[in-house]
Amino acid sequence: MTSVTRPGFFTWRWGFCVEVDPVHAVLTRTYALPSGPRVRLRLAGMRDREAVAALLGDASAAHRLLRHDPARRMVLAAFAPVDGTERLVGIGAIDLDAEADVDTLVVDERLTDGLGPLLDDMLRGRAAAHGRRAA
Repeated sequence: MTSVTRPGFFTWRWGFCVEVDPVHAVLTRTYALPSGPRVRLRLAGMRDREAVAALLGDASAAHRLLRHDPARRMVLAAFAPVDGTERLVGIGAIDLDAEADVDTLVVDERLTDGLGPLLDDMLRGRAAAHGRRAA
């Protein structure tokens, strides 16, 4: 069900209609890329440290990237099914400010053509939306 009076996504939970923030809705689906597997985006956390270290090639850089205040910074990870298992294929980060630029963007381009622009757009959109809500 969608609202006629204002944009938003809704879901039924416990018998009540609950609005789901459209900014968070990007994390509830998969995305097709021009070539390669579909990807699923989700917030990155310390549980992803080994996968991020493998992607970056540096364990200490992975630790620094994943240690952040989620109220001020977003780190978004992209996962895709590869050889029967879900694998980290990209990661990006941005400060949650309307004017912020993506400062970290690492993508395994051998597997995911078009993931860089997708992550960049999602991060910028979420930072801008966060900036509008904070204003």
